Amino acid sequence: MLVSFRKALVVFYVCAFTLLTVTIGESATLTATNDDQEAVEWQLSAQKVSSLNDAEVIEAEGDVVLKQGKDYLKADFARYYAATNWVYLSGNVQVFMNNDNLSASSAEFDLGNKVGWMKDGKVFVAGPHIYFTGERIQKNWGDSYTFTNAKITTCDGDRPAWSLNTTKATLELEGYAVIKGADVEIKDYPIFGVPYFVLPIKTRRESGFLRPEFGTTNRLGFWVAQPYYWAIDQERDMTFYAQYMSKRGFMPGLEYRSSTSKDNKVWGRVDWLHDAETVNTIAESRDFGYDNLLRTNQNRYWARGMVNGEFPDPRWKFKADVDYVSDQDMLREFNRTMAGFDESQDELEDRFGRSLNDVSDPIRTTRLLFTRDWNRFGAALLGEYNQNSALGHGNADSSTDTTLQRLPEFDAYLFRNRIPGLEQLPFTLTSDFQSVQFARQKGTDGNRIDFLPTLGLPLVTSYGTITPEVGMRQLWYNTTDRDPLPTATGDDSRDSRTLFRFGVSGYSEVARVYNYTPTLTPTQENAGKTELLGLKHAIQPRFQYLHASGSGLSNTPIYDDIDRTTDEEELTVSIVNLITKKQATVVSGDKEKDELPSIATSYGELLWFRMLQGYDFEEGKRDEDIPVSGRLYERRPWGDLEAELRLYPWSNVWVSSRTFFSYYDHQINRHDHTITVSEPSYGLFSTGVDFRRNLNEDITYAGSNLTNLNVWKNRLEINYFDPFAVGAYYEYDFNKKETFEQSYFLTYNHQCFRLIFKAKFTPFEDSYNMYLELPGLTF
Repeated sequence: MLVSFRKALVVFYVCAFTLLTVTIGESATLTATNDDQEAVEWQLSAQKVSSLNDAEVIEAEGDVVLKQGKDYLKADFARYYAATNWVYLSGNVQVFMNNDNLSASSAEFDLGNKVGWMKDGKVFVAGPHIYFTGERIQKNWGDSYTFTNAKITTCDGDRPAWSLNTTKATLELEGYAVIKGADVEIKDYPIFGVPYFVLPIKTRRESGFLRPEFGTTNRLGFWVAQPYYWAIDQERDMTFYAQYMSKRGFMPGLEYRSSTSKDNKVWGRVDWLHDAETVNTIAESRDFGYDNLLRTNQNRYWARGMVNGEFPDPRWKFKADVDYVSDQDMLREFNRTMAGFDESQDELEDRFGRSLNDVSDPIRTTRLLFTRDWNRFGAALLGEYNQNSALGHGNADSSTDTTLQRLPEFDAYLFRNRIPGLEQLPFTLTSDFQSVQFARQKGTDGNRIDFLPTLGLPLVTSYGTITPEVGMRQLWYNTTDRDPLPTATGDDSRDSRTLFRFGVSGYSEVARVYNYTPTLTPTQENAGKTELLGLKHAIQPRFQYLHASGSGLSNTPIYDDIDRTTDEEELTVSIVNLITKKQATVVSGDKEKDELPSIATSYGELLWFRMLQGYDFEEGKRDEDIPVSGRLYERRPWGDLEAELRLYPWSNVWVSSRTFFSYYDHQINRHDHTITVSEPSYGLFSTGVDFRRNLNEDITYAGSNLTNLNVWKNRLEINYFDPFAVGAYYEYDFNKKETFEQSYFLTYNHQCFRLIFKAKFTPFEDSYNMYLELPGLTF
């Protein structure tokens, strides 16, 4: 009787449990509540979804997906407890939550507050491409995680090339990973330990140590530099540089950057060194100098920077350039380091589109410019200081400085347009006005006013455009201190000059278009293919004639090229052949976006070739029997015949060439030729020559007043032997019969690091650099 009762009781519970288990289909809506008592709905789908205990527990099996907005949870099995909002997941767990990618063998999550834990889990941060794995990962509120027995790496794969292994770590996205007691491992083999480590996890800018650099040169010895980056906010940052050179000493540096808008930018940097070496004799300059000048100073520095800004009225703008250096060798001597000229020059050109003076120029220019534009009128106020860095520190005294300063300069412009008030007339009017206060330590200084109005009459016909112009340049001088330079033509007593100008220019174009029948069809199989649709051949003749005459140069103060302007009469004629191509490219479609393949049309230059010839009428009238600078010269009114070519025969090959031929020397006086072949999967090769010949180096009548130059330049980059990339640069000076520069680089590109080695050899210096890049990390 007792056994029968037990059997009946088991049957009763089985039947009751069966009645409470209801299959509710392949999808369901789960409603959870967060700490703010707000309802959060998740959509559940799976191969099988069942409800237990009157929907208090819901189970799902097979391709389980829980989705809420962009967030989702995936697993082989899931069990949801409605009373607590918690879901248990097991089997191939994948989570995308708050833009975080997570995976684990099993996990539990509070669907209301999006917190939980994972076993044998992994977090992938896509921005810096970093993996965090741990035996147990606690996901806290927001984007904070706590790891137990964790491994951190930027490498893909189960056995990373390098990793950090630690018993405990905390991670906050857009913040930091704090790692305690970590081992640095190579292929899972411990190399050395790090007691405490802070790693910026940046998908936006965060503070942290940047990549260190080190190298060796025969001038500096072994050097190492470690920068630290401070992200003040999303618009401003600073970088602190600590650089040590075994032969020269410690060089700290500071860099500041700000970019609040396209027209409001700041970049500035200063480096300082108490140099262990000085140059007290000419003999020493062979080791630590470049131009046989002394350098007795140990205190060395370089401050440089640029500013672009605007006022509340955006038509008012200002720009500032700073370039001030301790001596003439500072920029070149440390160019191979992080404090070098090339690195600063590239930064400024990228940010501001303008450059510093050349690295070998002893004149360093600091200026401040204010501008304002109206509809037809513009004005500018400029202050400019030019430092001669070759003066002092054992060389000529600053009292001998003839360097010109423009403090201040005011410019006004009337832009080319119809005459105000007489717009019905076909004439155009343009005008330039300049007032400059010149100052210098030695030499005449004072004020100069330059006024040049010009009246034009554009004549537009179906055959082309001809524009005659007439103007008058008036110069006024107000000399405050008369001290003529040795090259002056008089006593600088003249107070005005008048130059009358007449010119005429013309332009025309004859063109023909050749169209081809298209054959490409927009299919997925043709994606990436291109074909030629047409060619346009244009011939563009141009000419320009200029005549200027007036009072001579006698007794005129000499400040710049404007004061050296003499009578001019020149004619320049050119003809341009231009071939442009029209081509079609099949663009791949996108099935997920229901986009079909299509054809995109583009235009490009195939060939540009110009011939240019000039004739100087004033030179043709010059008396050959009158010495110039103590010498007699034959007349050379015809300028060099110039030919310039740009050719793009294929998409990965281009040619550039410039040639200057002299009728009088019956030879080429200048040519620059370069051919470049580039294929991304293989590499790049370019070779070219730069040639200049100057037969009479002390006078311009020889043609172009060029200094002798004859160099051969070659560049090679090979990417074919992945993961290795190699490159070389070779420059040979035919005049000196020596190699001017040769440099080499070798790069090993791994998925999670780059190893770079560079070597450079010049007559001045040999240098070697090697550094390690860990993509995604900034320590």
